[in-house]
Amino acid sequence: MENVSCDLCGADNDEPLFVGQDEWHGNAGRFPTVRCQECGLIYITPRPDETEIGLYYPPSYQPYLTAIEDEPSWRRRFSRRLAMRKRLRLVRRYFNQPGRVLDVGCATGSFLAALRDAGWQTEGVEFSAYAADYARQRHGLEVTTGELADGRFPDGRFDLVIFWDVLEHIRQPRQTLQEAARIAKPGGALLLTLPNPDSLEARLFGQYWGGWDTPRHLYIFPLAPLRRMLAETGWEMREMRCISGRIWLFNLSLSHWLQNSAIPPRLQQLIMAVMRSLPMQIISLPFFVLLERLKKGSIMAIFAVRKE
Repeated sequence: MENVSCDLCGADNDEPLFVGQDEWHGNAGRFPTVRCQECGLIYITPRPDETEIGLYYPPSYQPYLTAIEDEPSWRRRFSRRLAMRKRLRLVRRYFNQPGRVLDVGCATGSFLAALRDAGWQTEGVEFSAYAADYARQRHGLEVTTGELADGRFPDGRFDLVIFWDVLEHIRQPRQTLQEAARIAKPGGALLLTLPNPDSLEARLFGQYWGGWDTPRHLYIFPLAPLRRMLAETGWEMREMRCISGRIWLFNLSLSHWLQNSAIPPRLQQLIMAVMRSLPMQIISLPFFVLLERLKKGSIMAIFAVRKE
């Protein structure tokens, strides 16, 4: 375990929010989540050090998915193809013509492969050796194992740098964003997706909100400190919008809350069966769409441009 100070302003003046645990995989450990009283950045301290953090990323970790075509369930294949189309639409929102893209934290490479198929020149970086090997072998992608700096990319190489549900996992986000600005072309773009701590679900579920994902999410970014960090690392934030999440993330938070409640297990199972049913997905859709329009959804997408 290691103690850290605020990665944005450097202050060691935090207030405790809660002490969390690994709700998803059930690994041992208690991890205090705090808020910097100087700038508002939220982070874990003390946190697993570099030798320990890998224990919290088993091969069963959800982003380490097999190729969509290898999914045995047609419903899962359909759902994942739909989600991938949404990702590609978000990229096309800002780029009419493909260019050179770097996907930081590309996991097993499904998104990067979809970008390549859409005409992009692709490269990836992935911390997990298992996931990086899968991306290379299954999809034939060019992927560096390690952190962003390990890629040693030349200045101004990329039109677009993507951190899809990744920045919150990085040990030094400020330094990483500076490196991303160095390797982006003048006027190049940054696309981030992150948990939104100002979401309705974060307020509703408190410490059991799925967006915390303790201890893998080392940092959680309220909008004001995120905007400041981007500005101080060479980026100009252009847009924030809420995307995706919807009932699957709501159900993840609900299951965390139920598991820590006094509700009998059989009743918990019944509640989750109802919430995961297709009729409930259809009924709840307008509600989650409204949350996204109000920018109160659990996942936010940030588009920024490298300063000249």
